[in-house]
Amino acid sequence: MTEIIVIHGPPGSGKSVQSERLATEGLPNRAVMHVSAGNRLRGIRTGEIASAYSDKVNPEPGKRVLLDHSIMTGVIFEYINQVSEASIVLVDGYPRFVEAIPCFLETSRRNNHEIVGCVNLNISRRVSLDRVLGRGGREGEVGTSNMTELAEKRFQEHLNYTVPAIDAMGRVTRLVNLDAEESIEKVWRLFYRAIFELAIT
Repeated sequence: MTEIIVIHGPPGSGKSVQSERLATEGLPNRAVMHVSAGNRLRGIRTGEIASAYSDKVNPEPGKRVLLDHSIMTGVIFEYINQVSEASIVLVDGYPRFVEAIPCFLETSRRNNHEIVGCVNLNISRRVSLDRVLGRGGREGEVGTSNMTELAEKRFQEHLNYTVPAIDAMGRVTRLVNLDAEESIEKVWRLFYRAIFELAIT
């Protein structure tokens, strides 16, 4: 049985950075894997990742569409089902919507996985904007005329859609809130301890 921990936080909170570091360093006697919902979706769309969902996630060039929750959940569990049953998988950035949670939970149960917690990396709007603008846009966003407007939009979408999803996850599994405005090393220590305690207890 694979144990799943959902990682959430606003843009710039360090979800992928911290998750990748833990996947590299691991936990005592436990392998840790990391799947970023956004990165996996982009990899499938560009053809870098082979997937049974390729024909379902490739919209017309330049067109952004909101995928059905069953498709996005399938994309994530396609990865999870390939890893060792002894692993802990950090799912970075999904489920983003309250409506996606039932499908996510049911797919986990059907595949004999267990969701053992959700870690939420908290940062303010100001810090989110500073970090996102400081690192530049994601693939497909570089060259956007108004990066500030885009960063504001992404943070607002997080407040509107993902914060309610985080609250809902907290009603079905253990929720750990971390202050991610600290130094990278301090956040790393907090993150490591949170994952360790969720995975071991």
